[in-house]
Amino acid sequence: MIKNNFDIYTKQADIYGKADYWRSDEEFLVNKYFNPQKGRKLLVLGCGGGRTLPYLQEKGFDITAIDIVPKMVEAAQKKVQGLNIKVLEMDATNLKFDNESFDYVFFPFHGLGCIYPNIYRAVSEAERVLKKDGLAIFNLHNRFFLRGIYKKFYKKYAKDSYGILVYGATPLDFFKFKKYFKKVIISYRISMLPWKHANWKDVCYKLIPILDKSMYFICKK
Repeated sequence: MIKNNFDIYTKQADIYGKADYWRSDEEFLVNKYFNPQKGRKLLVLGCGGGRTLPYLQEKGFDITAIDIVPKMVEAAQKKVQGLNIKVLEMDATNLKFDNESFDYVFFPFHGLGCIYPNIYRAVSEAERVLKKDGLAIFNLHNRFFLRGIYKKFYKKYAKDSYGILVYGATPLDFFKFKKYFKKVIISYRISMLPWKHANWKDVCYKLIPILDKSMYFICKK
């Protein structure tokens, strides 16, 4: 992680530690692709303040979570205190786990995009620690996002509203993920939300998903 991002996340650790919500797109994807009856060992990369961890444990997974920012690790450990969840300080581009250790890998909330200058070092490590036929889900900003295209289209990395430098993916990243995984599916965030809750912007993104702000890569080893 670039120093600028590291410093910002360090300062915001208390805020992230207080976050307590589970996104509907995360619910949709985890329910669809991660099945604790077929495999319980789940690795959460870039867990931040631990927002997703209690919800994932409720689904029956045996969770190990990591983050590179010590203050975030402390916040996550406090959030999951009393739960059987391991939270470790570790770099997602240099995982200290054996090959084929996990059934699933989850890198939520655009966390992969904060790795600089090469997000695929973390993708490669995620593939390494996955068991055969294991699944990984990565969330990234979309460089073709309608409202951000004017400032992100020509740049792989751009600063978000918090000053964090993030990688903006495009559908062409499909081919980069395919170097590591035998099957890759791209899913856009708004496409997973029910029509009944869609405002006019959501309708636009549902009709033209490539312009959505956020995209998921679902990858099978």
